[in-house]
Amino acid sequence: MPYFLIIIGFVLLVLLVMLFRTLQVSGNTPMSSTTDLLTVDSKKTAEHLAEAIRFKTISKLSMDETDFKPFKNYHQWLEKTYPKLHAVLKKESVNQHSLLYYWKGTNAGLKPVLFAGHLDVVPVEEVTLSAWHADPFKGEIKQGFIWGRGALDMKNHTIGMFDAVETLAASGFQPKRDIYFALGQDEEISGKDGAKSIAALLKKRGIQLAAVLDEGGMISHGLVPGVETPVALIGVGEKEYVTVNLTTKGTPGHSSNPPRQTAIGVLARAIALLDDNPFEARPELAIETLKRIAYLFPFSTRFVLANTWLLKPALVKQLEKRVQTNALIRTTHAATVIKGGIKDNILPAEACAKINFRLLPGDSQETVLQHIRKVVDDPRVEAAIDVADAWGPSKVSTINTPAYKTLELVIRQVFGDIPAAPYLLMFATDARHYQEVSEQLYHFSPLSMETEDMGRMHGIDERISVDALAGMVKFYARLLKVWGEAEF
Repeated sequence: MPYFLIIIGFVLLVLLVMLFRTLQVSGNTPMSSTTDLLTVDSKKTAEHLAEAIRFKTISKLSMDETDFKPFKNYHQWLEKTYPKLHAVLKKESVNQHSLLYYWKGTNAGLKPVLFAGHLDVVPVEEVTLSAWHADPFKGEIKQGFIWGRGALDMKNHTIGMFDAVETLAASGFQPKRDIYFALGQDEEISGKDGAKSIAALLKKRGIQLAAVLDEGGMISHGLVPGVETPVALIGVGEKEYVTVNLTTKGTPGHSSNPPRQTAIGVLARAIALLDDNPFEARPELAIETLKRIAYLFPFSTRFVLANTWLLKPALVKQLEKRVQTNALIRTTHAATVIKGGIKDNILPAEACAKINFRLLPGDSQETVLQHIRKVVDDPRVEAAIDVADAWGPSKVSTINTPAYKTLELVIRQVFGDIPAAPYLLMFATDARHYQEVSEQLYHFSPLSMETEDMGRMHGIDERISVDALAGMVKFYARLLKVWGEAEF
């Protein structure tokens, strides 16, 4: 038999196998049982969030710079607004301005769970105020939305949790397991004084948590390329955060007699080389996420996902086309700060830049430095980890646990039988501080997010709809019951 016929036969066989694998892709979303959800007074809940937004709990770069009077006022408002909660739960101040609530369960043999949040918000730049359609700290309710800083990140979570607990406590509900609520004071600037202190306190008391739920994932509408169906994305880990200081030296002198490259030129070349030589793609975690919802994609994408053993390079090329999906498959970097020179006719003595890296699990601070040395390959460029602006890796939590499976179940019960998928967060949250007291750290913000809404977080016109906020209360009430009573 001619060799070309053998080759054709082999190719056809491979194609048949690949086609068969593609046809095996099917939906994996089990139907949830019908359950009664909490009836929510959406108007009252919206007013609660509007009032909470009016407290300017802005965290600054250090505790000395932060005005903590709004935090204290916010604490007092929470106590006044939620009397049933404060009558049943034990409240404790941690490091003065963070809050830890304890809801005692009836079965001491069950490990506790913790719901994490934060009290602080990011500031609003003065130059952007004219672009807002509502005062960012007035807490206005109009056009079906609550407007202001913290509406999405994350006073909405606090109000959602507390409204749910207030109603459950008033009904006489008591969980089987202990439940903690941790509200940090400085998540937006690292969480070192808030969540880190709370986690250290729990560790000192010998408390090990069955699970932690923090902000992060959401119900995506169009955020997954090629999928229009709503998808619940549940964060199971975070990228490590590392900032590297690049420094170059020069000889001061008159700019009329310049060297071939000034310190700024050497630094600019180094940054350009890093931009042109990114970290190698490692798409395994992204592939796991995409395969969970592969049946939602067009046939061509399903074909690739079903056959990544052969078509992984094609998938990587496709994912690299969008910044959001590119960040899922590799350690990324961004030059965020650059300084150098003092006058236009003086050669700079020094130039420096900050390069912010977000690391995939498996990379480390040392591999970042090795990458820089290899790519830049210039002894004139010094690279050093900014120890004040870096933290260690986040563990990736498993999804084969009762805590994760019941979380998925509650999502379907509250928001309809939608598919869910685990994924890696691109940004940092307070959850990473609880790694020593819990193996299972999950990230989910129980609300639907359109692509345009993502830019409102930390941006202009931050807002949440009245209906979405009511949905958050229903979600927390249901999950508190399920996690509170499940024996895992």
